[in-house]
Amino acid sequence: MTTITKRFLILISCVAAAIGVAFLIEVLFSFQSGRQFGHTQTGHVVGWVGFAVILTVFVYSAKKRYGGQAGWPKGWFLVHQVAGIAGPALIVIHAGPHLHALVPTLALLAMGVVTVSGLIGVAVHRRAISLLDTQRKELISQGLSHEDIEDRLFDLASDEEAFRIWQIIHVPIVMIFLVLVITHVLGALYLGGF
Repeated sequence: MTTITKRFLILISCVAAAIGVAFLIEVLFSFQSGRQFGHTQTGHVVGWVGFAVILTVFVYSAKKRYGGQAGWPKGWFLVHQVAGIAGPALIVIHAGPHLHALVPTLALLAMGVVTVSGLIGVAVHRRAISLLDTQRKELISQGLSHEDIEDRLFDLASDEEAFRIWQIIHVPIVMIFLVLVITHVLGALYLGGF
């Protein structure tokens, strides 16, 4: 079994365990309150907190595109990754295994696809960084200047096809997820009030 296969199986196992634990927490809260946890006031708060955590994911994208400073916002990338796992976990606790309405169910499925896609993106990103690091060492050994090395690495990073393909897939899925979440929230507020 290859290293990539092992990591993929570990990743899938961890995702399945996290979903199972989140569902178990929701079921325990539902049992304790006597009705679906997502329909309780506390369940709504967990949903709003999960939504707020998910929104912090977009700070990284905004900083990367509009930050104005040279370089990569590494700290925000870590926030992006942590919030990309914690937010969906809170939403799964909010939603539970109660798939009784179309829009929330579709939003939950889209969130799952976005989360798994994000985890794949981390793997693609790490692979690209590893390739760039290897290339940097080769360019240093050739005696190129620091500026020439940075220029060539920037060109290589810009041309990284696997990462570009991943972005082409990930970004539209995120947009679909956002439309479904906004539809769910507006519908819940309209039908259930504040």
